[in-house]
Amino acid sequence: MDTRGSRTAFEVFVAIIATVAIIGGFYAFGRAVGDEDESDAVEAVDAENAAAVSDADVQVAGATESVPEGQAAHADHGEDAAAHEEVDDRGFAALENGEQHHADFTQPLTAAERTELARQLELAREVAMQYPTVADAEAAGYKRAGPFAPGLGAHYINFGAAAASFGQDDGVWNDDDIRSPTAYIYDGVKPDSKVAGLFYGGGSGDTPPEGFAGANDIWHKHSNVCIVYGADGIDTPLGADRDVTQAQCQKVNGSLIEQTNYLLHVWVVPGYESPEGVFSHLSSAVTCADGTYHTIDTSDIGVVSSVCLDAQ
Repeated sequence: MDTRGSRTAFEVFVAIIATVAIIGGFYAFGRAVGDEDESDAVEAVDAENAAAVSDADVQVAGATESVPEGQAAHADHGEDAAAHEEVDDRGFAALENGEQHHADFTQPLTAAERTELARQLELAREVAMQYPTVADAEAAGYKRAGPFAPGLGAHYINFGAAAASFGQDDGVWNDDDIRSPTAYIYDGVKPDSKVAGLFYGGGSGDTPPEGFAGANDIWHKHSNVCIVYGADGIDTPLGADRDVTQAQCQKVNGSLIEQTNYLLHVWVVPGYESPEGVFSHLSSAVTCADGTYHTIDTSDIGVVSSVCLDAQ
C-alpha cells in the first residue's frame, strides 16, 4: 500500500475539521476593520449632507419656505438616524461576513422529504448525545482539531476511526453515514463543555454528498489550509481561505492543503438549535464565555485552544 499517498489523503481529510474551527474568527477580523473604515466614510457624508440641507429651501404646499439652520438637518436625518441605529449583536454579524455557506432562504420540502428529514435529524441527535461532554469524547479517543471559535464551537475527531472510514464515500447517503460524523462539536474545550452539534465531511470533485433529505443542507469547501500535527491533535496556525504559500506553511512545520472536500454542520442538540438553521455554517447559539462573538486576529494565531477575545 502507498502509505505516502494515504497520509496525503488523510491530511486533506483532517484539514477539514481544523479549518472550520478558525474560519469564522478569520472573517470577523476582516469585517471589524472594514466596518470601521466604512463608519468613518458614512459620518463624513452625513456631515456634508447636513450642511447642504441647512441652506436649502423646502417646498411646502406649492410655496417656498425657508427652514432655520439645524432644523432642516434634523427633519431630513431624524428618520434616517432611526433607521440606521445599530443593534448590538455582540459581534455575530462580523462572523457572517466571510463565506455564506447556506441558502438565502429555506427551500420547500415535500411531505415525504419532511418526514424523512425529521427521522434523520432524530437519529443524528441520538448520535450526538453519545458523547455529551468533552470528557466523554476524550475518553473515547477523540482529540481537539483546531481552536474553539464562536459560532463554530470546538471540533473533536477520532483520528483512528476517521482514517478507517476515509475514502469509502460511495455517494449514497444512508443511516450509517449519519452515525459516522467526521467530528463532534462542543461549546468549549473544558472537560465539562457540552456537545452542541455534529460535523460531516465527504464528497469528491465537484459533487457534494447526497446528504440529508431535501435541499437545505448546503455543503461547502475551504482552501489554503496549513495544518500542523501536535500531541493533542491538529492546529491551523495560519488561518484558512487566504493567500498562504508552501514556504510559509513549511516554516511552521505544516502541510498545506489547497482545498478540503465538502463540509456540513448539523445543529441537532437540544438547547443548541441554531437560529440560523439546522444546517447553518455558523450558529449564534455558540458564544464565547462572555456571551459575545469577539475574536482575536485569526490570520496568524499560532497554537491556541480558543480564538475568543475573552480567553486571551
